[in-house]
Amino acid sequence: MHANGEYTLMPAQERAWSVSVLTRKINNSLADFGPLLVQGELSQVKISGNGHLYATLKDNDASISLVMWRSTVVRQKDLPQEGTEVIVRGSLSVYAPRGQYQLTATSIKAVGQGDLAAQFEALKEKLSDEGLFEDEHKQELPFLPRAVGIVTASGSAALADMLHGLQERFPRMPIVHAPSQVQGSGAKQEIVAALTALDQHPDVDVIICGRGGGSLEDLWSFNEEAVVRAIFDCATPVISAVGHETDTTLADFVADVRAKTPTAAAEMAVPELADLYGQLGDFRDALYDELRQRIDEARYTWQSWAQHRALTGPAYQINFRRQRLDELSERMRLNMQQYILSARNDYRQHAQSLKMSSPISLQQRRKELLGYQLKQLQQSMRKQLDQAKQRLAADAGQLEALSPLAILHRGYAVVQDDNGKVIHDAAELEPGDQLTTRLEHGQVISEVKTINKK
Repeated sequence: MHANGEYTLMPAQERAWSVSVLTRKINNSLADFGPLLVQGELSQVKISGNGHLYATLKDNDASISLVMWRSTVVRQKDLPQEGTEVIVRGSLSVYAPRGQYQLTATSIKAVGQGDLAAQFEALKEKLSDEGLFEDEHKQELPFLPRAVGIVTASGSAALADMLHGLQERFPRMPIVHAPSQVQGSGAKQEIVAALTALDQHPDVDVIICGRGGGSLEDLWSFNEEAVVRAIFDCATPVISAVGHETDTTLADFVADVRAKTPTAAAEMAVPELADLYGQLGDFRDALYDELRQRIDEARYTWQSWAQHRALTGPAYQINFRRQRLDELSERMRLNMQQYILSARNDYRQHAQSLKMSSPISLQQRRKELLGYQLKQLQQSMRKQLDQAKQRLAADAGQLEALSPLAILHRGYAVVQDDNGKVIHDAAELEPGDQLTTRLEHGQVISEVKTINKK
């Protein structure tokens, strides 16, 4: 545009772009690089007030800015610590205000974290199925331990924090430190040995086992099965103080109590000495109040007794004792009467028992019993004889009814041949046969002349 307000058209290749347009074109071009997986060391990590994560991802030869928006940060379970080798999944973009390209991350994982996370979950499920994490195995922490045991690395910040916390709360508390590596080769063996030694210590009543924060790899010693089982086997209550509040290890699940930080573990292990002194002061005041009340009550009782008429002169005591003597005399007389009556009854009972046990009395009872039994026998014999007569008469009557003689009495006769066979049919006879006819009275001998078989 000229000074006079006229426009002059320029060739396209010579037309100037605004910075915004250029940045937008570069940003659109960078979209062709995503999504990406980029590996490098995490540094300069910072969480903004809005919850966004800003950091630098670098290697030996280059670096790139990294951003993770708040909506993604809240979904990220474990954020790796600064200095951790990580793999970032994301895409490239341009931060327009500074004209700087950056990596927008959708996930950040420490190198090897996937394998360790899988191992963590597998071992957690195994030990959970065995019941190592159940609340029924948890022990309560002692109110005032004789000594506190600590398992952590010598010269570490975690040890300094725990010692400071313990000394600040209870300056005179004995502390037994069992030094141990907390990461690297051989750490798990040293942790197990330190736990075992403190568990067998005669004065240690609570054990703090932990270290400062770190990556999953740094804290892995406290996910080792041997360490978890050693904590479970401790008869002494164990406080797990591994890392920060966001760090979670299997030692936290199996320990009797989990502390957010090593400093918090020290606060759990011992009470505040100043609070104890305050409670002792309250108890002392309450004791003094109770003693004063008891003394006042005793003084009132003593004054009441001092004014009692029993103590004012001997006459009351004499009269009281005289009345008491009369009561005891009357009670003695009644007791003697009761005793004599009871002895007389016992004598009568014994005399009666002796009389019943004498030979003459026994012989008389046996004679009476014999007479009674003889009488019973005679009655039984008469009864059986009468029953036998009745049965004989019944049988005789039945026999009489069935006797053939009874038939003869009604006018019938019995005909027999010379062999004694009873003749029922005329066809059995022949003329000339000799027959015997039996009547009710006597017999008739005859010979057959004629047979009429009809």
